[in-house]
Amino acid sequence: MLPKNWWIQNGLLLTLVLSLFSTPLAQAQGQTLVLVSPSLLTSQPNETFNLAVQVQNISDLTAFEIHLSFNAAVLEVQQVSNGGFVAADFPVQNVYDNNSGTIDFAVAQMNRPAAQGSGVLVNITFRAKAAGDSLLSVRPTQAAPGGMLFSNQNGSPIAVSWAGAAVTVGAGTPSTPVTPTPVTPTSVTPTPVTPTPVTPTPVTPTPVTPTPTATVVNGIAGTHIVRFGEWLYCIGRAYRVAPEAIILANGLWWPYFIYPNQTLLIPNVPWVNMPGGVTCQAQFSIGSATPTPTATLPVQTVTPAPPTPVTPAPPAACRAAYLVQPGDTLYSIAARYGTTYTELARVNQISNPRLIYPGQQLCIP
Repeated sequence: MLPKNWWIQNGLLLTLVLSLFSTPLAQAQGQTLVLVSPSLLTSQPNETFNLAVQVQNISDLTAFEIHLSFNAAVLEVQQVSNGGFVAADFPVQNVYDNNSGTIDFAVAQMNRPAAQGSGVLVNITFRAKAAGDSLLSVRPTQAAPGGMLFSNQNGSPIAVSWAGAAVTVGAGTPSTPVTPTPVTPTSVTPTPVTPTPVTPTPVTPTPVTPTPTATVVNGIAGTHIVRFGEWLYCIGRAYRVAPEAIILANGLWWPYFIYPNQTLLIPNVPWVNMPGGVTCQAQFSIGSATPTPTATLPVQTVTPAPPTPVTPAPPAACRAAYLVQPGDTLYSIAARYGTTYTELARVNQISNPRLIYPGQQLCIP
């Protein structure tokens, strides 16, 4: 005969699991579903394991933001990495806190087709700390009241449903069951604000050392006039020159925007192991071009010059004025008001889209 407390402990765990998965999965039929795989996992103290946050049946996904919670007394995060379904061209947030048991992750892709179908969003490596139970569930934040934000390339939100995971470490007594509330994010209607002309406070950009590093050999090979629809990678393929070298030679700053009729210096830096892809039309041949300038140096390291201050055209009357709150990102604010983070950055003269601060007032175009 089984001990009486065996039924009590396992009955609580069964209640925990059923409350976590039955309702969300039932509601997710025919909808876009965000789920954790595996949904049930048993481990022992000091073991490491991986949980994958996946999305199923989604269309036109360009960016997402997700906020998770776990039992910090039972689990410890070792690593959080992008799953690859959405390319991390613009890594907005990737932080975790093993004291409070929280994970915050957000990325957006640029100049790529939107993601379609199903795939892995985030990979999380945990270490089991002590015997007990833990849920991996979404948690609300001020920027994302539903715990998640998914959007298409126009910044419009995509409705999704959530199904989490339950982890048991060792033979500990299950914790008090928690019934998570199914999450179906909807568009957030901003509180109407009487538009008032807002003069954005100029922000002195913090000097940023670009990540790419490259060495320019034998100077500059020539110049390229940017045409409409071109971007750094297709220009690099035209001359078989590394895009990182073009960035450095022209002193471009994150997020490395270029625009039609802009003149780019093309350095003589071969692109080793150049991947296939769209190739722009070359405007000169590196083999036959006269270098511009003509000076040839054995080895020259290019240091980007500080960006030339640009005074943008004054914005039109603001649709709303927004005061930045702790935890906000430019992407989450843009999704809330149905615009894009690049447009917010342009209107508010923000040179570094990653750098906003609580108390800052933004003009919503």
